[in-house]
Amino acid sequence: MLNAQLPQGTPRPRVIFFLSSQGFPIENARDAKAIVGIVHRVDTNTLQPETARVTFHFDASDKLMSYELDAVVNSPAKP
Repeated sequence: MLNAQLPQGTPRPRVIFFLSSQGFPIENARDAKAIVGIVHRVDTNTLQPETARVTFHFDASDKLMSYELDAVVNSPAKP
């Protein structure tokens, strides 16, 4: 989903808009050139909720360079 909606080179405001429009909360990042979003989804194979912390990394022009996806264990799923 992220690769299709937010390809490399996506402007920072577009990433923020995407997260907000999907109802995914944004956390404070330690790095000024990063955004951390909490993504909730349902695994279509197991029908179990999943939560991940996604750190988006931006270049000096605020264009998306990459992102890291880390599973959040024991986090309540968003309704």
